[in-house]
This record gives sequence, structure tokens and C-alpha cells, in this order.
Amino acid sequence: MNKEYKVILENNNLNFLYKENKINVKVIYRKRKTISIRIIPKDNIEIISPKALSISYLKNVLIEKSSWIIKTLDKFENLEEDFKEKQYTNGEVFYYLGEKYILTIVEDKNTQNNKNYVYIRISEDKLIINTNNNEKDFIKEELKKWYKIQSEKTVINRLEVLKKESAIMNNLSPSLIKIKEQKKRWGSCTSNKIIYINSRISMAPIDVIDYILVHEFCHLVHMNHSKDFYNLVGEILPKFRENEKWLKENSYKLSL
Repeated sequence: MNKEYKVILENNNLNFLYKENKINVKVIYRKRKTISIRIIPKDNIEIISPKALSISYLKNVLIEKSSWIIKTLDKFENLEEDFKEKQYTNGEVFYYLGEKYILTIVEDKNTQNNKNYVYIRISEDKLIINTNNNEKDFIKEELKKWYKIQSEKTVINRLEVLKKESAIMNNLSPSLIKIKEQKKRWGSCTSNKIIYINSRISMAPIDVIDYILVHEFCHLVHMNHSKDFYNLVGEILPKFRENEKWLKENSYKLSL
């Protein structure tokens, strides 16, 4: 099939043809200067664009990048069972600091306390939850709380290390750092110098956590993704591209 027929513009909506399936492309307009394309497993495509660009222009961008899009969709087509939508049952895989752990729910059926309780811990290769309530929604919410607490601790620890190792980092001071639940972004920095970090960051390897933190701290100097911005990131983390690549390729694993 000719490359240009991989992308279809219908009623002002973009669609991408992949193995005889038509995937709707979500167009997100933001205040920015560059275009980025994101593939979210298994078959979700997003194109993030400056507000001024037309849908026809974005269609041409997708055509130019169609080989990369197909290659990425191919990679995600046969995802491991571990990374499908979570059911919060025994045997599922969760990540902590870049390592896999097997969810193990230990239900206490003999408790005299009617109030729900939970105790979560890591032991060897297991993420163990002791609880008197094994309902999916309850386990999910308790895991969210646990990961947020771990992420807060991890961010504090890694910033201490990064500031000791880098004079640049030591001289950068946000007005506030807040760990919050975010579906897609791993971090963000506002014009008021408030840095938000994803509450799942403790799922990622330490080097990747460092990259996310440095990335957002560098936005305190450059509120864009210009060459100067990436040069500053590189001064602090010379091998940041490796961590950036890991995050792009593995973010789907770090889910709740």
C-alpha cells in the first residue's frame, strides 16, 4: 500500500490504517512550538501540536512518520499478558524501582475488626498486601496510596543525590514540588515554577527517575524543549537520551 494511504482525513478527523484496522488519531493542541507523536499500547495514537497548525498539516506529519508509527504498533501488538489492564488479583506484575514484583494478596478472614485495613510491603520478588478486603477497587486505591508515599520518599532522596552531584541542580529551586496522580505525564513545570511529578514515578528505574526530575528542573530555566533546554539536561545527565528512550518504550508497564 502506498504510504500516503496510511493516513485518512475524514470529517476533520484523522485516522491511521494499520493491518486493515482504522485507528482514530487523537489530536491535542497545546501552547508549544514542536509536534510530537505518541503511541500508547496497544493501538492508541496521539499527535500533540502547536495550536496554529491545521489538521491537513498534521496529516502530512503522520504520513512522514508512518513507517515509525507502524514499527511501534508492531512492537506493541503482542504485549505480555502482565501488562494488560490490571484486575488486582494474585499473580499480576507490578513494578517498583524498575524491578518486577508479583502481587500477592493475603486475606485475613479471622479479624474481629470490621474496619477495612491494609498493610503493603515488598518481600523478595513479591508485592504483598495483607488485608481484610480483597475487592478490586479497594486494592487499587490502596496501591495508589502506597505508590504515592513511595514516590514522595524516592523523589526526596533522589533530589538530595542530584543536588550533591550537580552544581546546576543545586542552584535550581522550584517554588513547590508536588507528587500527584497523572494519567499520561511523568512531570510538568508551570510558569509559577511549580513542579508536578507523577505519583507512579517510584515504579521506574532510578536512572529514569533522575531523568524525569532533571527534565522538569531544567524547565525552571527553559520553559520549552529547545536546543538550549536539552543542552542543559545533558550537562547534568550526559546519558539522558538512554533514559528518555527507556521511558518512551516502557511507560506502558508502569501502570496501576
